Amino acid sequence: MSQITRRQALAALGSGAVAICVPRLKAQSPVIRTLAGDISPDAVRGSILFHEHLSIRYPLTKALAEKAGRPVPPSFTDDVELMIEETRAAGKDGVGVIVDGGHPDMDRDLAALKRIAAESGVSIVASGGFYMQRNYPPQIAAKSAEQIADDLVSDAKAQRLGAFGEIGQQGGVLTDDEKKVFTAVARAQSRTGLPIFTHNAYTGTRVVEPPVPMDAALKQLDLLEAAGANLQHLAIGHVCCLDDPGVTTAKALARRGVFVGFDRVTINVIIPDEKRVAMILAFLEAGHVDRLLLSSDFSTGRALRKNGGPGIAQTVTAFAPMLAKAGVSEAVLRRVLVENPKRFLAFAPIDM
Repeated sequence: MSQITRRQALAALGSGAVAICVPRLKAQSPVIRTLAGDISPDAVRGSILFHEHLSIRYPLTKALAEKAGRPVPPSFTDDVELMIEETRAAGKDGVGVIVDGGHPDMDRDLAALKRIAAESGVSIVASGGFYMQRNYPPQIAAKSAEQIADDLVSDAKAQRLGAFGEIGQQGGVLTDDEKKVFTAVARAQSRTGLPIFTHNAYTGTRVVEPPVPMDAALKQLDLLEAAGANLQHLAIGHVCCLDDPGVTTAKALARRGVFVGFDRVTINVIIPDEKRVAMILAFLEAGHVDRLLLSSDFSTGRALRKNGGPGIAQTVTAFAPMLAKAGVSEAVLRRVLVENPKRFLAFAPIDM
């Protein structure tokens, strides 16, 4: 693996380019479904960030406020003009497509996302689903998995959603309702073809008590696979937050044919980026370059360019150069930041 400079890395990832809409694709051709229309994966220019947040109320804060009967506090993403400017800057940094991982139980504003996409020049994929137990609306408990799947399919069709995610769990063990939601999402995928990305129980093994088991990600995969999920369009997320130098969990996931999400890069509260770089090197050396996805789960105002942070493109501008410095080649970076997320997102629409 040859070293390249930060400037070369950014150039290789398509700096300043955005995805191009293709107006009329053949029926059943693989597409990436954005809010502005379906695009051919071959037409994408620039990096693809498969898990970010451009419209969100922080889920834990929201859940605690609602439990106490208080208004949900505002979020920096409520300022749509600000988010347009920040997203436009990400486009100039080489980002072509952003997948927003929010949905109604995170107070995701679909109209805001449409404005951001239209005015920033960056294509946005919107997601559907439910986050985790503490954020579920009351009707989840009363509905069957099939009824929830019906709702997910209906929303995906009506709102032109391009993914299901982020689908998560609250602790180290899935609750009964969470199992039901995971099952529903897998069934909804089988009826639509849409890709799925999850929120793994990443807060552990040594961070919380009791510790989160290392195999939580594998149990998510077990449940989704048993419910009929298409593993070629499934990403298990937040694997980068496991303290797992040998990437045992990541390699086990990759061997089963799913994408492995290192999607909290640049967020150093749980695992520092230096450890993530080492884990990625071990993962690549094990032969799993085609299974890796990168993103930053952008959801804090501290990271805004306005506030002196690296901005929404931080995966490309801050983390990718760390990989390049560690010896990851230009060709591998392109596969990870461009080609892999294309394959993950591009689906053949089923009755959509």
